[in-house]
Amino acid sequence: MESKIVYELSGNISTNFAGTKKLFEFYKSASDYYNETIYLDFYHLNWFDANLSALFGSILTKLNKENNLVFSTDINYLREHFDVLFRNGFFKNGTKIADEQQSTINYKSISPNDKIGFIDYIENDLLNHRGMPNFSEKEKDEILESLIEVFCNIQIHSKSTEDFYVCGQYYPEKKILTFSMVDIGIGFLPAIKERTENVINNDYDAIKWALKKRNTTKSSPGGLGLYDLNSYFNRTKGNLQIITGDTFWSTELENAVIKKFTFQTPYVGSILNLFFNYN
Repeated sequence: MESKIVYELSGNISTNFAGTKKLFEFYKSASDYYNETIYLDFYHLNWFDANLSALFGSILTKLNKENNLVFSTDINYLREHFDVLFRNGFFKNGTKIADEQQSTINYKSISPNDKIGFIDYIENDLLNHRGMPNFSEKEKDEILESLIEVFCNIQIHSKSTEDFYVCGQYYPEKKILTFSMVDIGIGFLPAIKERTENVINNDYDAIKWALKKRNTTKSSPGGLGLYDLNSYFNRTKGNLQIITGDTFWSTELENAVIKKFTFQTPYVGSILNLFFNYN
C-alpha cells in the first residue's frame, strides 16, 4: 500500500509571529514534494485565526500551481471543529454554512488588475462590517484610500501578477476585527533597494522606509498608504503587522525592546494584518 503524506497542523495558529511561522514552515515542508496529494491533519489543532485563511489560501494555491500538489483532509471533522472556515467561504465543500454570528469577512482572491473589485470588497465587506469601529466619514475615506494605495503598490513593489488574498474575522469578546491581505510577489525590498541605490539593503529597513511619509518607489507622488495606516492604528490603539522577506514588524513592537522578529524560512511577497480596535 502506498504511504500517505500527512502534514500535522497543531497547537494554535494565531495572527502573530509564532502563528505565521507555523504556516511558513508548512509551506517550506510541502514545497519539497511534487505531483503528490498531501493530507492535512487538523486533529491536533486547537485554534486557527480565520483571517489567516488569506495566508493559508495563498500557500495552498502556490503549492498547487508550482508543485502540482493537491490537498485532502477530514472535511466532516473540520465542519464540526472549524466551521468558521466554511462560514467565511474558505472551504467550499458542499453547502456554505450561514454566518449567523456575523463575525467573518469573506475569504477572497482578487486579481491585482481588479481595482474596482478590490474597492467593492473593502467598501462592502470590510468597512461596513458590524465589527468595525464607529468611523467618521473622513476616517473611513482615509482608510479606503490607504488600502487602495497598498493594493496599487502590489504590481509596482512586488511585481506580482498572481492574485491578492484577503480575509477578516471579528472577535466580539475582544472587540477586535482583524483583516489580512497577502500578495505573493517579490516583497518590499527589491524595489526599495533599487530606489534608494542600495542604501536600504535589508527587509526591516525596507519596511521602515515604506512607512515614512511620502516615501514611494513610484515616479508619481504617493506613499501615504502605509504611513496613514500606521498613524491610524497608533492613534486608535489598534495594531498593524507587516511581514515581508525574513522580517515580522508591528506597531506594537515599536514600543518593545525587540523591534522585529526574523524568520529562518521566509515565505514570499508581503502580508499586512490590520487590527481594528472597536472602542
